Amino acid sequence: MDRYVLVAHLKPGTRERAHELLAEHPMHEGVWANFEREAVFLTETEVVFFVEGPDADKSIKAIFDDPSVTEIGHWLPLFDGPLHRAPEEYYWERGED
Repeated sequence: MDRYVLVAHLKPGTRERAHELLAEHPMHEGVWANFEREAVFLTETEVVFFVEGPDADKSIKAIFDDPSVTEIGHWLPLFDGPLHRAPEEYYWERGED
């Protein structure tokens, strides 16, 4: 199972628009439909997209090949700089006893 986070700095004053984009454009369509889990975290200055799924690296590659044609495309005008990816380096989950 591959897990990634995608991080971007937001332009000043765009957090509210980012919140609206979550309601207007579901992130579980298109290339994002390949992920089993996804989450979006917002601060005043950053957006963090979490994705998980088998072969998620292939979908992440498609997003970075041309983000304008993916669900990230709606977000591009809000970014203050490039979108960055961070592959998982450590993960722990409590197992069943």
